[in-house]
Amino acid sequence: MAADEGYSKIAVVGTGGYGWHFLKALVHSNHFATVRAVTRNCINDAAKHARIRQLKELGIQIFEYDEATEKAFEVAFKDIDIIVSAVGVAGVPDQIPMIDGALLAGAKWFIPSEYGVVYYPSVWMPFASPLAAKSLVQDHLFTAAKSKGLAHTIVYTGLALDYLDPRSIGLRLAKRTATLVGRGGTPVTFTSVHDVVHLIVDIVKRPLEMQNRTVRYAGSTAKMRDLIKVVTGSNCGEHLKIVSIDEAKERFCELARTQNMKAFQVYARLLIEEGLAQINRHREPLDNSLFLTLLPEPVHRTLERLMSRASAVDGVAHMRHGPLHRSDTGSSVTDGLGEVDKKDCSPASSSSDSDSN
Repeated sequence: MAADEGYSKIAVVGTGGYGWHFLKALVHSNHFATVRAVTRNCINDAAKHARIRQLKELGIQIFEYDEATEKAFEVAFKDIDIIVSAVGVAGVPDQIPMIDGALLAGAKWFIPSEYGVVYYPSVWMPFASPLAAKSLVQDHLFTAAKSKGLAHTIVYTGLALDYLDPRSIGLRLAKRTATLVGRGGTPVTFTSVHDVVHLIVDIVKRPLEMQNRTVRYAGSTAKMRDLIKVVTGSNCGEHLKIVSIDEAKERFCELARTQNMKAFQVYARLLIEEGLAQINRHREPLDNSLFLTLLPEPVHRTLERLMSRASAVDGVAHMRHGPLHRSDTGSSVTDGLGEVDKKDCSPASSSSDSDSN
C-alpha cells in the first residue's frame, strides 16, 4: 500500500535498540519512498558502523551528525515528512533541538521517544527523575510545535521485558531467583519489542487518524509477584529476597548522591511498586481496539521465552550481541539491592508497603 499523499518520507533518529528495528520494519513494509536513519557520528564505535553498513545494504539513507543542534537536525530532516525518535534516556533532552530542526526543515509529524511508561513525579524523591525531561519535550511539542504546524503522537506501551535486562527489575532467570521491592501487587503494563515495533509501523501508516493524540497500547498487564512466581516457582522461599520500600528508597538516595548508575535501576523498581509503570493507572482508556491486526504476546510468554535462552553462566536472557537491546553493563538492581542470600531469606517488609489488587 502506498503512503498517504504528503507522508511518503520518514526518518528515524537512532540506529540501536528500537531504532534499529523501526528502520528495518519500515523499509520492509514497502510503504515509504524514503527511509532515513539519523544518528550521531561515532568514529570509534565499531558495532555502530557495522549496524550502519547493514542499514545501507537495505537501501536506508544514512545521515550522521556531530552535535545535537537545531541546525544539524534541520539538515538531517530535509525533505522528510515524518520523524520517529528512538533515542535512549540520555538523548531525551536532545529532542528539543530535534523538534526545532524539524520545524525549520518543514517536517509534518514528530513522534517522540516514549514507548514506555507515562512520566509521573514521585512525591518522595529528592532528585529530579531521569524521566522528567520527557515532560519538557512534550510541553515543547504541545505548545511551540503544534502552533507552528508540526503534528505529534505520544505512544505509551509500558515495559518491554525483552528489551530490558530482566535483572534490572530483579529477575535472574538462569538462577531462577528474584529480588522484590515491596509486595509486588501493583499492576504493570508490558508490551514486547516485536509488538511495539509493529505498533509504530501501523501508526505511521495512518497519519490522518493518528496525529495529535496519545496512544496507549498494552500487550498485557501483570503484577511483579506473578512474574516472580513464573521465575522462581513460588512467591516466597529461599529463591526470593524481599526488600522494603523504605530500604529501597534509602538505597536509591545513597546511590544517586554519588551519581551511581545503579540508582536508576533501583528507581525503576520503586516506580513499579508505586504503580507508575501502568500506562492507564488513572483509568485512561486503552487504544488496543484501534490495532486489531496486532496479536500481542502475553508477558508470561515473553518471560518463558527469555528463560529458555537465559545463559546458565550469568543469567543474561537478552541477546548480548546485535542491535536489539541496550548494551550489557553488568550492573543491575540486584547489584544495588543485593542478591538472594540463602543464609537470610526472611522477607523484610515495611509498614509503608502497599498492595494494589
